[in-house]
Amino acid sequence: MRSAADADPVSIPSGLPHYVYGAVGFSVCDSVSMSANSHARVTMNVRFSFRRVGLPVLLSCFWTMAAVAQSSPDSLVVASQMAIEESLTTGKTDTAAPVVVSIIPVRDTVIERKTHIPRVPGVPVVLDGDTLFRVYPRALTAAERAERVNRVLQFIVESEAINPTQLQAVDGDSTSDIVLDTLIILSITDDDAAIAGVSRSELAERHTQELIQALTQTRREMRLHVMLIRLGLAILILAGVGAAWWLLAWFFPRVYSRIRSWKGKIIRPLRIGQLELVSAATATAFSVLLAQLVRWTATLFLLYFGLARILNLFPATARWNVRPVLIGVGLTILATFFAWAVFRLLRLSFGALLRRVSHWKGTLVKGIRLRSVEILSEDRLLEIIEFGIRVMRFAVYVVLSYGYLTLVFSFFSFTRTWSATLFRFVMNPLVGAGISLVNYLPSLFTILVIILIARYAIKLVHWIFSEIGKGTIPLPGFYPEWADPTYKIARFLVVVFAVIVIFPYLPGSSSRVFQGISIFVGVVFSLGSTSAIANIVAGVIMTYMRPFKVGDRVKIADTMGDVVEKTLLVTRVRTIKNVDITVPNAMVLGSHIINFSSAAQEQGLILHTTVTIGYDAPWRKVHELLLAAAAATPNVLKEPAPFILQTALNDFYVSYELNAYTDQPGIMAKTYSELHQSIQDKFFEAGVEIMSPHYSGVRDGNRAAIPDEYLPKGYQVPPFRVSQIFGKKEPPAE
Repeated sequence: MRSAADADPVSIPSGLPHYVYGAVGFSVCDSVSMSANSHARVTMNVRFSFRRVGLPVLLSCFWTMAAVAQSSPDSLVVASQMAIEESLTTGKTDTAAPVVVSIIPVRDTVIERKTHIPRVPGVPVVLDGDTLFRVYPRALTAAERAERVNRVLQFIVESEAINPTQLQAVDGDSTSDIVLDTLIILSITDDDAAIAGVSRSELAERHTQELIQALTQTRREMRLHVMLIRLGLAILILAGVGAAWWLLAWFFPRVYSRIRSWKGKIIRPLRIGQLELVSAATATAFSVLLAQLVRWTATLFLLYFGLARILNLFPATARWNVRPVLIGVGLTILATFFAWAVFRLLRLSFGALLRRVSHWKGTLVKGIRLRSVEILSEDRLLEIIEFGIRVMRFAVYVVLSYGYLTLVFSFFSFTRTWSATLFRFVMNPLVGAGISLVNYLPSLFTILVIILIARYAIKLVHWIFSEIGKGTIPLPGFYPEWADPTYKIARFLVVVFAVIVIFPYLPGSSSRVFQGISIFVGVVFSLGSTSAIANIVAGVIMTYMRPFKVGDRVKIADTMGDVVEKTLLVTRVRTIKNVDITVPNAMVLGSHIINFSSAAQEQGLILHTTVTIGYDAPWRKVHELLLAAAAATPNVLKEPAPFILQTALNDFYVSYELNAYTDQPGIMAKTYSELHQSIQDKFFEAGVEIMSPHYSGVRDGNRAAIPDEYLPKGYQVPPFRVSQIFGKKEPPAE
């Protein structure tokens, strides 16, 4: 007798699967004939070994996985063969029939026998922790062969995928094979037929009928028995799950009530100093959410446990492989509840924070001021803080939603690639940014060192020029007022030099795109800042020209007032009407500048005004009156003394110019007004008319053009008299 592995290829009927996943064969030894009693004994062994379900379940899953996943048949055959060999070594039988079992792959509807049949448990070949294949010896004992047959028959009986009535005998050149679809059950040789005393085909047909009868009867008997047992187990599982569910429904509401009763006692607000971060109500709600999360987790575990156990009880549903789907659904529900709890907690927390921010006005939140200038008021700052909190809340919601989708997609095999894709969308930029940051650290340290050196260089320059401005460090020819603008120029040069040194260490500075953008920005800046550059240059020039300083009374073109600000770009002048006029430095440099304050403290500013008096007034009297008016005017200096200049002898009057010194150029308009008032007072007191006649008029009968308080008491207006020019004269009226 020879094994199935030594038999010739046997054609398989058409309509069978393209891949044949395995074949099992057994043969009887030369010295033992398989009688009817031995077949009955084998059948009995099969009946009493039904509880050994490990191998049938394994091979049933093997065919199911192969059909659903369309995996490589060769790899599945090797895995099944290894599983069968390991399972066969664990059991024992008293069957006397020596057998040989083999697993062989078949392609193209032709069964290919292996030249080497594994006869005893093999030794695995392991590479890097994975078993590749097993090696076997050439011989088996009769007990071992019988045990293999028992397990193969047990597999056929309990496998729902195999129909025993489809067993048939197929004659070949040297053997007659008993096959079930694509599975070889037994190969019979001429030696087997000679021992039985019948022909090879007749012996194969007889064994076929015996196997069909034994397997069919055994399956029929065990199906009802096992089904009843499984139904009972399913009922017990449902009862246990229902009892546990009722226990959870009874227990957790009491837990919720107990947690709520702890509000203000055990659960208290979370504070940092006087600032309350989390109120007692929020902490209580969060604790209840945690208890609900525990309840949902336990409920989902019960549902999964009960459903998985019930489905695994029945062969028809055990092949569904619903365990990953159930796990995914349970994890999805759990993740959804957890996400809902987190979103609710965040909503409560951010809402409480927004309500708390409104009470920070005047305490934690105060207006931002720079000296006397209010940059941000309290209300505006509160609006900015609330806007920032809302933006942060939205960002947290987006991140959590993205993470939730990524996590849920990873629970199912058909969406796991989506999860990986979503994960890569976030992680790849982050990892790339992290790697770039690590690679950029040396350049970053260099930039920090350059910035540190530039900062202390600026501090040194500031100290030097501040001392020069105070006069502590005198420099010949360097005025103290130059210290501040010179410091600003030096600081600008230090910053520019630092930027030039830092530029090569910036990320992407060597790329053509970065260089092109830099050139473009430089060109745009140059073209758009022509006027600004001109004003800056003019400001620098005027700094060292010293035409005026802040506080001086100046006149620039038609603008007259006090200088209130002087920068590199503009000069601001405030007029006597409190109007601020901004004059670009380029215009200032191109116009004439009159400074009324530059010599006022040392020599005094000369205020001058002109009056015209007729020739009938003695000029010495006029000089006396003008000097008296200057002496009576406030803010006019006694020394140097005022002086009079007669600037013109016109046809009808004389021009007298009064010149008086003052050291207050900032109030020269007021001083001029008071000087004019004094002139009027003095002239009116002396009875001298301030007028510039251009024609001769008849004054007889006209009142003198002098205020009443300056006229003598009893003054009468002279009568108007007309004298005869030609003819007899009229006598004077009495």
